Amino acid sequence: MKVSLTYSENMHFTATARHFEKIHVDESDAFHGDDLAPSPIEYVLIGTGACIGSTFVYCLKKNKVAIEKLDVNVEGILKHSGQKNSLKLNKINVGLVITLKKGESSDKIDLCQKMLPDYCPIFNAFNTGIPLNINISNLKPK
Repeated sequence: MKVSLTYSENMHFTATARHFEKIHVDESDAFHGDDLAPSPIEYVLIGTGACIGSTFVYCLKKNKVAIEKLDVNVEGILKHSGQKNSLKLNKINVGLVITLKKGESSDKIDLCQKMLPDYCPIFNAFNTGIPLNINISNLKPK
């Protein structure tokens, strides 16, 4: 799985993922951007909520539990910390609010919650840590 980003201006980038083009990424005014799109951290939170939500829904469907509605609320806690007092994403809180279709039993909800660590790749990434490798190539101007 790969994505690519192209720098536009200021703090604004345009990303491509699979066949989706022109996904905008920017920072808010408070973080020196132009507030043209969600920030990188907001995309991390969106991805986290979507991964947990879709994994949970998949489990419910597999167990033939019909849902009326599911809302996923994600909050990222940013704090300045460390010797350099740099901004860090210290915690992510995820809340799922589910409404089952009339007559559905809620006994599978706990089962589906318990399987999230095993089947949501983002859950795993945050809780086990994954290596992040950065390679910078400096191309000469043409």
